[in-house]
Amino acid sequence: MKPSQTKLSEIKRIYEENLAEKIQSNYVPFVARYGENYDGDKGLLFVGKAENMADREKKNVNQKIDDAFGKIHGDYIETMSKKVTYPRSSFVRTLHRIAKQVEDKPGISHFARTNLYKLATTKTHLFSSEFEAAYVDIFRKEIELLQPQYVVMLTSGLERDFLKHLGKSETCAEVEFKYMNKGNEQKKTLRARKIEGFRSVFITALHPQGKPEGKYVEEIVNLISATNHLTATS
Repeated sequence: MKPSQTKLSEIKRIYEENLAEKIQSNYVPFVARYGENYDGDKGLLFVGKAENMADREKKNVNQKIDDAFGKIHGDYIETMSKKVTYPRSSFVRTLHRIAKQVEDKPGISHFARTNLYKLATTKTHLFSSEFEAAYVDIFRKEIELLQPQYVVMLTSGLERDFLKHLGKSETCAEVEFKYMNKGNEQKKTLRARKIEGFRSVFITALHPQGKPEGKYVEEIVNLISATNHLTATS
Protein backbone atom coordinates (compact mmCIF):
# COMPACT_ATOMS: atom_id res chain seq x y z
CA MET A 1 0.00 0.00 0.00
CA LYS A 2 1.64 3.21 -1.19
CA PRO A 3 1.67 6.35 1.00
CA SER A 4 -1.17 8.78 0.27
CA GLN A 5 -0.20 12.18 -1.09
CA THR A 6 -3.27 13.60 0.63
CA LYS A 7 -1.95 12.41 4.01
CA LEU A 8 1.47 13.83 3.21
CA SER A 9 -0.12 17.22 2.47
CA GLU A 10 -1.96 17.05 5.79
CA ILE A 11 1.33 16.47 7.60
CA LYS A 12 2.99 19.41 5.88
CA ARG A 13 0.04 21.61 6.83
CA ILE A 14 0.64 20.84 10.52
CA TYR A 15 4.26 21.96 10.17
CA GLU A 16 3.21 25.15 8.42
CA GLU A 17 0.31 26.03 10.71
CA ASN A 18 1.48 24.76 14.10
CA LEU A 19 5.28 24.72 14.06
CA ALA A 20 6.47 27.31 11.55
CA GLU A 21 6.16 30.33 13.82
CA LYS A 22 7.98 28.43 16.59
CA ILE A 23 10.99 27.42 14.53
CA GLN A 24 13.90 29.50 15.78
CA SER A 25 16.70 30.48 13.46
CA ASN A 26 19.02 27.71 14.63
CA TYR A 27 16.47 24.88 14.65
CA VAL A 28 15.93 22.45 11.79
CA PRO A 29 12.62 20.60 11.16
CA PHE A 30 12.70 16.83 10.66
CA VAL A 31 10.18 14.91 8.51
CA ALA A 32 9.65 11.15 8.22
CA ARG A 33 11.74 9.48 5.52
CA TYR A 34 10.90 6.50 3.35
CA GLY A 35 12.02 5.05 0.04
CA GLU A 36 10.32 5.97 -3.22
CA ASN A 37 9.12 2.38 -3.55
CA TYR A 38 7.91 2.12 0.05
CA ASP A 39 5.02 -0.32 0.47
CA GLY A 40 3.24 -0.31 3.84
CA ASP A 41 2.10 -3.91 3.38
CA LYS A 42 5.76 -4.88 3.81
CA GLY A 43 6.78 -1.86 5.86
CA LEU A 44 8.63 -1.29 9.11
CA LEU A 45 8.86 2.19 10.63
CA PHE A 46 11.77 2.95 12.98
CA VAL A 47 11.20 5.74 15.50
CA GLY A 48 13.92 7.68 17.34
CA LYS A 49 13.90 10.59 19.75
CA ALA A 50 15.33 13.49 17.74
CA GLU A 51 17.85 14.23 14.99
CA ASN A 52 21.04 16.19 15.61
CA MET A 53 20.99 18.65 12.72
CA ALA A 54 22.93 21.82 12.05
CA ASP A 55 21.42 24.89 10.38
CA ARG A 56 24.28 25.83 8.08
CA GLU A 57 22.44 27.70 5.34
CA LYS A 58 20.40 30.15 7.49
CA LYS A 59 17.26 29.78 5.39
CA ASN A 60 13.86 31.16 6.32
CA VAL A 61 11.23 28.98 7.98
CA ASN A 62 9.25 28.13 4.83
CA GLN A 63 12.44 27.13 3.03
CA LYS A 64 13.44 24.92 5.94
CA ILE A 65 10.10 23.11 5.87
CA ASP A 66 10.25 22.70 2.08
CA ASP A 67 13.80 21.34 2.36
CA ALA A 68 12.77 18.86 5.06
CA PHE A 69 9.92 17.52 2.92
CA GLY A 70 12.29 17.38 -0.04
CA LYS A 71 14.42 14.86 1.87
CA ILE A 72 11.59 12.36 2.39
CA HIS A 73 13.03 10.00 -0.23
CA GLY A 74 16.64 10.69 0.69
CA ASP A 75 18.80 9.23 3.44
CA TYR A 76 19.87 5.57 3.54
CA ILE A 77 16.35 4.11 3.57
CA GLU A 78 16.36 2.27 0.24
CA THR A 79 19.53 0.31 1.06
CA MET A 80 19.07 -0.05 4.82
CA SER A 81 19.29 -3.85 4.82
CA LYS A 82 22.08 -3.98 2.21
CA LYS A 83 24.87 -2.32 4.18
CA VAL A 84 28.00 -4.37 4.68
CA THR A 85 29.75 -1.93 7.03
CA TYR A 86 27.79 -0.13 9.71
CA PRO A 87 27.93 3.56 10.69
CA ARG A 88 29.36 4.87 13.96
CA SER A 89 25.97 5.85 15.41
CA SER A 90 24.60 3.08 17.64
CA PHE A 91 21.06 4.09 16.69
CA VAL A 92 21.64 3.94 12.93
CA ARG A 93 23.76 0.81 13.29
CA THR A 94 20.92 -0.92 15.15
CA LEU A 95 18.43 0.06 12.44
CA HIS A 96 20.63 -1.53 9.79
CA ARG A 97 21.10 -4.71 11.80
CA ILE A 98 17.38 -5.14 12.49
CA ALA A 99 16.54 -4.46 8.84
CA LYS A 100 19.04 -7.04 7.64
CA GLN A 101 17.63 -9.72 9.97
CA VAL A 102 13.93 -9.16 9.37
CA GLU A 103 13.92 -8.51 5.63
CA ASP A 104 11.71 -11.08 3.87
CA LYS A 105 11.44 -13.35 6.92
CA PRO A 106 8.08 -12.02 8.20
CA GLY A 107 7.31 -10.37 4.85
CA ILE A 108 9.12 -7.10 5.56
CA SER A 109 11.22 -5.51 2.84
CA HIS A 110 10.41 -1.78 3.04
CA PHE A 111 11.69 0.59 5.69
CA ALA A 112 10.98 4.10 6.94
CA ARG A 113 12.13 6.20 9.86
CA THR A 114 10.99 9.19 11.88
CA ASN A 115 11.55 10.93 15.22
CA LEU A 116 9.17 11.87 18.02
CA TYR A 117 10.54 15.40 18.28
CA LYS A 118 10.46 17.31 15.01
CA LEU A 119 12.57 20.39 15.84
CA ALA A 120 16.20 20.05 16.86
CA THR A 121 19.72 21.44 16.64
CA THR A 122 23.06 19.72 17.07
CA LYS A 123 22.72 20.14 20.85
CA THR A 124 19.08 19.83 21.83
CA HIS A 125 15.48 19.18 20.76
CA LEU A 126 12.37 21.22 21.46
CA PHE A 127 9.68 19.53 23.49
CA SER A 128 7.21 21.22 25.81
CA SER A 129 3.48 21.81 26.03
CA GLU A 130 4.04 24.42 23.33
CA PHE A 131 5.01 21.73 20.82
CA GLU A 132 3.38 18.58 22.20
CA ALA A 133 0.04 18.81 20.39
CA ALA A 134 1.69 19.30 17.00
CA TYR A 135 4.21 16.50 17.55
CA VAL A 136 1.61 13.90 18.55
CA ASP A 137 -0.69 14.95 15.69
CA ILE A 138 2.17 14.58 13.22
CA PHE A 139 3.04 11.15 14.63
CA ARG A 140 -0.54 9.94 14.15
CA LYS A 141 -0.57 11.26 10.59
CA GLU A 142 2.75 9.53 9.89
CA ILE A 143 1.31 6.17 10.98
CA GLU A 144 -1.77 6.79 8.82
CA LEU A 145 0.46 7.82 5.90
CA LEU A 146 2.90 4.91 6.05
CA GLN A 147 0.61 2.17 7.45
CA PRO A 148 3.57 -0.01 8.43
CA GLN A 149 3.27 -3.56 9.67
CA TYR A 150 5.59 -2.67 12.54
CA VAL A 151 6.50 0.51 14.39
CA VAL A 152 9.77 -0.06 16.27
CA MET A 153 10.23 2.71 18.84
CA LEU A 154 13.80 2.97 20.16
CA THR A 155 12.79 5.78 22.50
CA SER A 156 13.25 4.59 26.10
CA GLY A 157 9.78 5.51 27.38
CA LEU A 158 9.44 8.89 25.67
CA GLU A 159 6.83 7.30 23.39
CA ARG A 160 4.22 6.88 26.15
CA ASP A 161 2.30 10.12 25.57
CA PHE A 162 2.41 9.59 21.81
CA LEU A 163 0.90 6.11 22.09
CA LYS A 164 -1.80 7.31 24.52
CA HIS A 165 -2.79 9.84 21.88
CA LEU A 166 -3.35 7.03 19.36
CA GLY A 167 -5.82 5.14 21.54
CA LYS A 168 -6.29 2.19 23.87
CA SER A 169 -3.46 -0.32 23.69
CA GLU A 170 -2.94 -3.92 24.74
CA THR A 171 0.34 -5.75 25.27
CA CYS A 172 0.48 -8.83 23.06
CA ALA A 173 4.07 -9.96 23.77
CA GLU A 174 6.97 -8.90 25.95
CA VAL A 175 10.48 -9.94 26.87
CA GLU A 176 12.78 -9.00 29.76
CA PHE A 177 16.04 -7.55 28.48
CA LYS A 178 19.05 -7.70 30.82
CA TYR A 179 22.32 -5.85 30.33
CA MET A 180 25.18 -4.44 32.37
CA ASN A 181 25.62 -0.69 32.89
CA LYS A 182 28.67 0.53 34.82
CA GLY A 183 28.95 -2.84 36.56
CA ASN A 184 25.27 -3.03 37.53
CA GLU A 185 22.71 -5.34 35.97
CA GLN A 186 19.78 -3.53 34.37
CA LYS A 187 16.41 -5.15 33.67
CA LYS A 188 14.05 -3.56 31.16
CA THR A 189 10.94 -4.86 29.42
CA LEU A 190 10.57 -4.70 25.65
CA ARG A 191 6.91 -4.87 24.60
CA ALA A 192 4.84 -5.44 21.49
CA ARG A 193 1.46 -3.68 21.59
CA LYS A 194 -1.66 -3.46 19.49
CA ILE A 195 -3.61 -0.18 19.45
CA GLU A 196 -7.29 -0.04 18.57
CA GLY A 197 -7.89 1.17 15.02
CA PHE A 198 -4.36 0.42 13.75
CA ARG A 199 -3.12 -2.69 11.99
CA SER A 200 0.47 -1.99 13.04
CA VAL A 201 2.23 -3.73 15.90
CA PHE A 202 4.05 -1.16 18.06
CA ILE A 203 7.27 -2.35 19.68
CA THR A 204 8.44 -0.16 22.55
CA ALA A 205 12.13 -0.49 23.30
CA LEU A 206 15.23 1.37 24.42
CA HIS A 207 17.67 3.66 22.72
CA PRO A 208 20.50 1.27 21.81
CA GLN A 209 23.42 3.37 23.05
CA GLY A 210 25.38 1.44 25.67
CA LYS A 211 23.42 -1.78 25.13
CA PRO A 212 24.88 -5.09 23.87
CA GLU A 213 23.72 -4.62 20.28
CA GLY A 214 23.73 -8.22 19.14
CA LYS A 215 21.52 -9.41 21.98
CA TYR A 216 19.35 -6.29 21.78
CA VAL A 217 18.70 -6.71 18.04
CA GLU A 218 17.94 -10.40 18.55
CA GLU A 219 15.26 -9.64 21.17
CA ILE A 220 13.53 -7.08 18.95
CA VAL A 221 13.60 -9.42 15.95
CA ASN A 222 12.11 -12.16 18.15
CA LEU A 223 9.23 -9.85 19.11
CA ILE A 224 8.63 -9.07 15.44
CA SER A 225 8.56 -12.76 14.54
CA ALA A 226 6.31 -13.65 17.48
CA THR A 227 3.68 -11.08 16.51
CA ASN A 228 3.71 -11.32 12.74
CA HIS A 229 0.27 -12.96 12.69
CA LEU A 230 -1.24 -9.87 14.34
CA THR A 231 -0.38 -7.31 11.65
CA ALA A 232 -3.30 -8.26 9.42
CA THR A 233 -5.89 -7.17 12.01
CA SER A 234 -6.81 -3.74 13.39
